[in-house]
Amino acid sequence: MWRWVLLLVLASSVAAQSADPARLEFATKSLATGSLGKPYNLSIKLQGGQGPFEWTIVKGKLPPGIVLQKNTGMLTGAPTLTGVYTFTLRVLDETSRENIQHEFELEITGPLLLEWVNPPKLNGNTISGSVKVANSSPQGETFDLTVFVVAVNEVGKAFALGYQHFNLAYEIEQVIPFSSTLPNGHYVVHVDAVAEIAATRTIYRSQLQTRTPLSVDVNR
Repeated sequence: MWRWVLLLVLASSVAAQSADPARLEFATKSLATGSLGKPYNLSIKLQGGQGPFEWTIVKGKLPPGIVLQKNTGMLTGAPTLTGVYTFTLRVLDETSRENIQHEFELEITGPLLLEWVNPPKLNGNTISGSVKVANSSPQGETFDLTVFVVAVNEVGKAFALGYQHFNLAYEIEQVIPFSSTLPNGHYVVHVDAVAEIAATRTIYRSQLQTRTPLSVDVNR
C-alpha cells in the first residue's frame, strides 16, 4: 500500500511542477520574417521566472546585421543578407539559476528570391537537386544573375554541382538544376546567388545551405 501512496505523491508533485505558473518558459515560439535592408525589431517573450535574465546564442547564428540584446531578448538591426538562419537561444534566470533553450528560425527575404525546388538528394555517389530564383526588384530592374552550387566535404574541400550566369527580368522565375558525382565523404550543399544591377551598382545576395550532411560511401 505504501508504494501506491508514494507513487501518488510523486505524480502529484510532477503535475504541480508542470502546472507551476512561475516556471520559466518561452512564450514566443516562432519569429516574424524580416526583409533585406529594412529595420527589424522583435522582442522574444518569456513567461514565468523571476529575472533578471541573461540571453545567449549557444548554437547557430543570426542573420548578418541583426544582433541580440543580451539583457532584454530583443532582436534588432537591419539584415544585410537573405536566407533562413537557425539558432538556439539560451535564457538564464540569474535569480533562480534556472535556464531554458529553444531553437528558432529566422527567414530574411529580399528582391532576390532563392529557394529549394528539389532539395539535394543522394543517389549512389551523385548529389542532385534544383533551386528556383526570382526577380522582385523594387524598381523593376533586370538582374545580371550568377548562381553557384557547391558541395563542401568534412575537410573543407569544395566540389562544383552547378553554375549559371544569365539575365533575369523583373517578375521572372527560373529553375536551376544541379548534379555531380562526388568522391566518398560527407557533404554540405551551399547555394549562393548574386544579382547585380549595373546602372545603380546595386548587388543582392541570397544563400541556401543543407542542414545535415549527405554522406557518399560507395565501394569502401
